[in-house]
Amino acid sequence: MKKYILKATMLALGMLGVLTSCTEKPEKKEVLGYIINGSIENMPTGMVYLETTEEDKKIIDSTMVTQGKFTFQGQVKEPLLYEIKEKGKPYGFTFIIDNEIITIQGKKDSLNLAEIKGAKQDSIYKLFNKNEFSTVRKLAGPIYKMLDSLSKIDGLDKRIEKGELSAEHRVIMDKKFKSLDSISIILTSSYVTNHKNDIAAALVIDDRFITYPNPEKAKELYSVLTPKVQNSFYGKKVKASLDLFEKLAIGAVAPEFSQTDTNGEIVNLSDYKGKYVLIDFWASWCGPCRKENPNVVLAYNNYHTKGFNVLGISLDDKKDRWLKAIENDGLLWSHVSDLKGWKNEVATIYGVKIVPTNYLIDPNGKIIAQNLRGLELQQKLAEIFKN
Repeated sequence: MKKYILKATMLALGMLGVLTSCTEKPEKKEVLGYIINGSIENMPTGMVYLETTEEDKKIIDSTMVTQGKFTFQGQVKEPLLYEIKEKGKPYGFTFIIDNEIITIQGKKDSLNLAEIKGAKQDSIYKLFNKNEFSTVRKLAGPIYKMLDSLSKIDGLDKRIEKGELSAEHRVIMDKKFKSLDSISIILTSSYVTNHKNDIAAALVIDDRFITYPNPEKAKELYSVLTPKVQNSFYGKKVKASLDLFEKLAIGAVAPEFSQTDTNGEIVNLSDYKGKYVLIDFWASWCGPCRKENPNVVLAYNNYHTKGFNVLGISLDDKKDRWLKAIENDGLLWSHVSDLKGWKNEVATIYGVKIVPTNYLIDPNGKIIAQNLRGLELQQKLAEIFKN
């Protein structure tokens, strides 16, 4: 009996050893860098480039496409957004690179629509567009259709080029857009909270609440991020923007600047001390800016003699187009630009991510309002100059 028990025990231990060895997985080798294996349909040969996506875009690598295939190899310190472009194309495929093996499949002349596998952080980031933001877009569609319909009823051109909605219709649309914004904030906040340990969360905060300024919400969600994400490249980028928002908050003194006007003369912000001035960031190529210009012209005409002025700061890089837009839109105030496009030095000081953007400055040089457009601008000026 003892022998039987001993044999059974030994057999059980043996089976345990077999089971253990069967379930053990081979040791996972750490990937020390990234390997990007790509294929481009209808492109047997050519050149592709790997480029950074930040403001100072630069090519970090290039390789030949051979029989429709290419490979990039390298190493990143942390996950970051990069772009793969075909030679001669302004846009390509943007994705997050981490130190992992990534596969990309695309087609010539439409690489931006490529499919990607193996990029973990990239897939987490793109889930936001696929789920939360897709929901917002679907809800927005009918609202914009209603806006077009009401614009026609009020006798306005498409996209409201020649005036404002009636007061009744404006109230309706304001409620619709406010509701949409609330839903967008709820969905975005949920995504960030659920992915607080992923750099995708910092990227989404930057996309939704820094580029389209909502400092309070951006600050709230930044505090949700784990220390690891806060200290990442994109976490630090969000923090830098939050610090800048504080410097440009209501009540803060507007940062001084100097830039040349259309005649090459230097214009300083301090030249406007003692008057109300709207610092208006715009560009000739910006559709929403051009549509808002008639509203700014109306404000200027109504209140200029009472102590209101406008200083236009253009993000153009072509002087002839800039000057033509000023003339065509009847913009009678002073205009400055260094013709560096998005790298305009004043725009950088003021953290401008989108145009139009504006700041209303009081006679003491303090910021008293931001991003006043349409009826809001008229109402604010009417309040200021009511006496």
